[in-house]
Amino acid sequence: MPSESDDRAGALGTILRAAVLLHESGQSTAMTLTAVRRLSHGLGQPAEVIPGWSTLTVYDPRAGGADALTAQTRPIAVNMRRVAALMRTVDDAARRPVDRHEVERALEEAARLKPSSTAAFVVACGVGAAALSVVFGVTDIRAIALIAGAAALGGLLRRLLATVTSDVLLPIFGAALIAGAAGALAGAVGMQVPGGLVALCPAMVMVPGPQILIGAMDLLAVRMPLALARLGYALLVLAVIAVGLMVGLRMGGQALPLTSPPAEVPFVLDVLAAGVAAACYPVFFSMPYRLLGWPVVIGMAAHALHWLATAYWHASLPVAALLACLLAGAVLTPVAYLKGIPFAAVGFAAVVAMVPGMYVFRAVAGAAELATHATDPVLLAVVSDGITATLTVAGMAVGLAVPSRVRDWVLDRRHRA
Repeated sequence: MPSESDDRAGALGTILRAAVLLHESGQSTAMTLTAVRRLSHGLGQPAEVIPGWSTLTVYDPRAGGADALTAQTRPIAVNMRRVAALMRTVDDAARRPVDRHEVERALEEAARLKPSSTAAFVVACGVGAAALSVVFGVTDIRAIALIAGAAALGGLLRRLLATVTSDVLLPIFGAALIAGAAGALAGAVGMQVPGGLVALCPAMVMVPGPQILIGAMDLLAVRMPLALARLGYALLVLAVIAVGLMVGLRMGGQALPLTSPPAEVPFVLDVLAAGVAAACYPVFFSMPYRLLGWPVVIGMAAHALHWLATAYWHASLPVAALLACLLAGAVLTPVAYLKGIPFAAVGFAAVVAMVPGMYVFRAVAGAAELATHATDPVLLAVVSDGITATLTVAGMAVGLAVPSRVRDWVLDRRHRA
């Protein structure tokens, strides 16, 4: 007959495995902590979690940390199907006692849920990049087709390389290289679109948005080591993308533009293209298709507000992004909570068209040029792009994170009560 200590260790092990699955599948840190509290309630085993980038620890607070279990983690992927499936069991545990074997079965079923198919992923890459090119002002149908083809080919390469290597940066570099080569080809055949812009659009579907947003939320919650690790990983991915773009463009004698005039896109076309892009990103994050309408509708509404703020209210990009993301966050935060899906993923899918990836990549390209050809205009462009990108990302993160912080505050008060 199992002893009390064996039962306690078994329950803690189950809670640890659930926390690891949520952590590695893109659930926000705050909601992972909430899930642990709910599971501990249903299992009758008090538990607290210490989240980290490479490890996650669960312990019994009654034992002062003596009963602690630790597992290695790698929270770089997003699989919303797994999160949604497991959160249903977590919600049950908050309402009634649950059997540990019932939770284990739910864990096994959730772990078996695969990411989106390769075919869907490749199509979403191509269509998403094409939609973003329209948002960025590309009107040449040949350039849009080239962007879609480069993004789809890059997506296929990423999926194929993922089957033969665990290195997460190599597939990203290869896809960025293809995007850069597409930009070089656009310049070689004389398209009326800057080659750098053609290269940037396929690169945008690789931006690690959920990591940036979850990292920002961790930063606001003063989880400094985890926040810095997430943001550091996101910056590393962005740097790899930028290097791949520059190498690919250089093969055709092209370069990322350090400046470009703002695009004037008609309101209806801008909002529709933003909606198409928002429909593609859930495929990257393996969202259950029944929930696809939420990021699309809210993304179109948020981008409409963004367009009005910049066109009529003459707001800066950071301020417009803040207002639009506040709207998206206020609506999607309760939706993500009720549906049990990662807020960072669904939130990023809705506002992806506002991500200042162009400014980030231009700033990196300018910094590389400063190393060999430092001039005042280049320095000014780098500083301007860097500040715009930083403030815009900060505005987006704050806009999406504030409603989440309010939700966490409400849940914490309810838990204490």
